[in-house]
Amino acid sequence: MTERERVEGMLIESRLNDLRSVQSTLEAAETTVDTLRDRKWILVEELKELGHDFTATCEGMDIVLSAPPSMRF
Repeated sequence: MTERERVEGMLIESRLNDLRSVQSTLEAAETTVDTLRDRKWILVEELKELGHDFTATCEGMDIVLSAPPSMRF
């Protein structure tokens, strides 16, 4: 094995380790986002049941515009 092949092998292994780390971090972040998104829609449903008017504020309109088509406001 030449010096160049050894260095390239080390570089490849380093990049693969970085890739594994990034993938693991992304999986954790996606799990967190999914959990937060579920909580968001639970809160929206609870507020709707309490009679909150989402169309009355800019923040509420963000919710209305991001809602799935099956959700009615």
